[in-house]
Amino acid sequence: MFEDETIVSSKVNYYQNSTSSNQSNVLFLNGVDLELISILIDGIEPAYQLVKGGLELSDLGDEFVLEITTRIHPEKNTSLNGLYQSSGNFCTQCEAHGFRQITYYLDRPDVLSVFTTHIKADSTRYPVLLSNGNLITSKPGEVTWHDPTPKPCYLFALVAGDFDVLEDTYTTLSGNEVALKIYVESHNIDKTEFAMASLKRSFAWDEQRFGLEYDLDIYMIVAVDDFNMGAMENKGLNIFNSACVLANPDTATDKDFINVEAVIGHEYFHNWTGNRVTCQDWFQLSLKESLTVFRDQEFTSDLHSRAIKRIEDVNGLRTFQFAEDAGPMKHPVRPESYIEMNNFYTFTVYEKGAEVIRMIHTLLGEEGFQQGMKLYFERHDGQAVTIDDFVSAMGDANDFDFESFMTWYSQPGTPEVEIKTHYDANSKTYSAIITQLGEHTYYLPIRYGLMDDQGHEIDQGVLVLDEREKTYQFKDLECEPTPSWLRSFSAPIKLISNLSLEQRMFLCEHDTDAFSRWDNAQELWLSLILDPNQVDEVTLFDTFEKVLNNEIDNSLVSEMITLPSERFLHLRVDEIDVLEIRGKREAVIEKIIQRFKSLLLTTYAKLNTQDDYELTPEAVGNRSLKNICLYYLVKGGEFELAYTQFSAANCMSDRLGGFNALLAIDNPYQDMAITEMFERYQNDTQVMDKWFAAQALAPASNVDNIKQLMQHALFSFNTPNRLRSVIGSFAQNFVQFHNQQGYELLTEVIIKLNTSNPQIGARLVSIYNHWKRYTPELRALQKQQLEKILATKNLSNDIFEIVQAALK
Repeated sequence: MFEDETIVSSKVNYYQNSTSSNQSNVLFLNGVDLELISILIDGIEPAYQLVKGGLELSDLGDEFVLEITTRIHPEKNTSLNGLYQSSGNFCTQCEAHGFRQITYYLDRPDVLSVFTTHIKADSTRYPVLLSNGNLITSKPGEVTWHDPTPKPCYLFALVAGDFDVLEDTYTTLSGNEVALKIYVESHNIDKTEFAMASLKRSFAWDEQRFGLEYDLDIYMIVAVDDFNMGAMENKGLNIFNSACVLANPDTATDKDFINVEAVIGHEYFHNWTGNRVTCQDWFQLSLKESLTVFRDQEFTSDLHSRAIKRIEDVNGLRTFQFAEDAGPMKHPVRPESYIEMNNFYTFTVYEKGAEVIRMIHTLLGEEGFQQGMKLYFERHDGQAVTIDDFVSAMGDANDFDFESFMTWYSQPGTPEVEIKTHYDANSKTYSAIITQLGEHTYYLPIRYGLMDDQGHEIDQGVLVLDEREKTYQFKDLECEPTPSWLRSFSAPIKLISNLSLEQRMFLCEHDTDAFSRWDNAQELWLSLILDPNQVDEVTLFDTFEKVLNNEIDNSLVSEMITLPSERFLHLRVDEIDVLEIRGKREAVIEKIIQRFKSLLLTTYAKLNTQDDYELTPEAVGNRSLKNICLYYLVKGGEFELAYTQFSAANCMSDRLGGFNALLAIDNPYQDMAITEMFERYQNDTQVMDKWFAAQALAPASNVDNIKQLMQHALFSFNTPNRLRSVIGSFAQNFVQFHNQQGYELLTEVIIKLNTSNPQIGARLVSIYNHWKRYTPELRALQKQQLEKILATKNLSNDIFEIVQAALK
């Protein structure tokens, strides 16, 4: 490996698959942007043909050794796929199709091979040389790694650079000692202790909850700033976006800490659900991702607040995945076709897929689910399999027929379910008629509870809806109950019920299910924002006053008094008028301030302590409630309060809470806070991402302000995190973004990314996906931009696929 080029020599033993129906003697190897230096089969140069997307060999025997040498240029690779450089260090990203940018190979997930990797590089510039598996030999500038576990090439990893390392060990249940190493740039070593503790918790949790142990002698994590995604689960050598590893109280918020732990857990859990059992093809992506997302959700739920984790996950699902289901790129959890695979690392495949796994867990129970997991690994360890194989194992282990359940994997869109209820006082019978409104019938669990008029729970359970319409009866009820439907969001559906606003207020106060309390609070806020004439404001605010005064989990109170986001509100209207929605939401904030300012001040003062930082559920809840109170108070003119918190904070959650509040409204402290935040943290990449994002989101920030941010010395177009913090954040600043100047800026960025990093360009062009739902003027402007992008010369498949779908 050199500064201006890298030479890759591959030596592969090929064997004809005797069980395959295709016994062709022609071999096609994927390869992109490679310079072929030499090729040998069993030591002899063969006839070959370079074709689009790869290399073709013919007249091959049943067994042979293929040696290929190529030249590549990672120093010029801005796509961040294959082998590339980040801050002068070499690293890889091979999922889904990055390995073909390293050498010619069968770049598909069902080709499993044992890899031995030799790395040579300048030991002064690149003293750390890493790859998958176990270290076999090492001397300055040259190492050999061997991974005994057969794996697809998307799990190959290589790192070469100058890093500091935090080391520890973990002893598995079987007594095997595993070396744990986290590599970071030297100035970040003080932010790695939480990541190491999270890794050890991940090992322990997977042993305790799933009975799964690690299988190598070493587990390594490397953090890099330039990374398109969050992290990559390469066998034994995870490569992480720095934002998902680095954390200490001064630089990371509570949410950052919990996210670091969750992502580290997610990538570790892939060792079994993704690596040891992988996908037969990329249409099966949800096989590994949805199962692992479910596992990381359970990990966080077991270690922190299960209720808050569920609320956050469902809020994200409804905001992003439901929007995806309602847009031009909607697709099933198991897609049926794609042009560019990178475009299908989606909320549908990951988050909706995890909800499908969660329904399986609900239907089978924890014991049945674990029996299914055990059978799945017994049958398929070391194989590349399908979603059907997983579901079959679940069914066979529990004598459960999942045939009708598979609609969840094959159909796109969000199912709608309607519940109508009736109480017969004479027979003391309460009836619920549940109807599926869409074209398809789904098999789904509806978790429920029934409350009496005193707020006591009189019944609870799970209803299984396996028909288009079904009536359920609850007998011997002395009074009409208040129903709590879809507790814990037991199915990813849109639920339509005949619950009155009064019943929703009652559930906000009395429901024993925390998710349901939050969900009903959200529906009340939605009604007040979008249809205020239908709401009794006095009674509604009385309800929320009781919530604020209630001695329940402060995290839950914080979530309940947080208004639905503008983005979520866009999903609840037929036509999006960004000014109108902003105005309606701000009007409710004004009413909150008028009604609750004194109570908000009292609550804030009670919670505004200088206790040492702790990441306990209680401490996290206190900070969360304190900061939402501060946000409302600043909207009501309490600017000094926010500046004082910002200046005196002993953790990033409080400092950023004050900073964001000050940027939410024009005030005398705003410029001071921006300057002080920069001066304190200008050398911290993750905090600077927050600094850029807060300014891009500020209601007063227009296109000119964004262009100034893009001229800042610390802005980097080629660093995805920094680009997202400015352009991605500005696109969520709906009133300032949605105009001709905002669209032109976004399009300019997308066209530039088309040649440098089309994967990130495709993510940004998705901002236009819902253009048809905006007011006529904005529709026309967005359509013009999509047509301009489509006309771009040499448009990448990544961007083309999304633009083409949006314009249909």
